[in-house]
Amino acid sequence: MYYSVDALENGTARLVDDAGGSAFVPAADLPPGAAQGDVLEQRDGVWSAAPEETKRRKARAALLLQQILERKNAPGNGGSE
Repeated sequence: MYYSVDALENGTARLVDDAGGSAFVPAADLPPGAAQGDVLEQRDGVWSAAPEETKRRKARAALLLQQILERKNAPGNGGSE
């Protein structure tokens, strides 16, 4: 299962799994350089980065945002006409 780093605060990471559940983990347990928005996997109690999944999800989010903005700005949708 994948987990997204939702927040890093005061030495604690809030991770969100694919089902929407949250887990709080000491930031020191995460792989070096882990940052908000990164996707991680846990195997045998060890967290590891999932860079290809992170890249895939960020690309999908960017595409969805682009589609939303295009719809918002389309003539007849209250956008610039």
